[in-house]
Amino acid sequence: MTSKALLEEIRSMGIGIEKLLTFSIVINEKAQKYNISISAAAYRVVEDIENYDRMGGMKNEISRLAVQIYAMNQICEPRNKAITSLLKLQNFGITDDEILNMCEFFNRARFESVPTIRR
Repeated sequence: MTSKALLEEIRSMGIGIEKLLTFSIVINEKAQKYNISISAAAYRVVEDIENYDRMGGMKNEISRLAVQIYAMNQICEPRNKAITSLLKLQNFGITDDEILNMCEFFNRARFESVPTIRR
């Protein structure tokens, strides 16, 4: 491929001279900093760019998972409170049967008071 064809291909990708100059400067700085060849430095710069893209994808995935965890915590919160209350009652020596009887009592009382409240 001729240098003119390569230049046209680079231009067709939307890469201007300012981006190429920046890329060249970064490569030269990396080559000097790590005392490596220009080609090795160019390879490392490309690796750095790929890693940056992967990190962005990971950050997006972490954000998505954080939203899911928040939603699950919101869904599970009433259950967690109920389990905590149940454990506290059991620590006070109240049996499962007594807890279920109280639940039935309150449900009946609530059901019987609905017509009274609606009047």
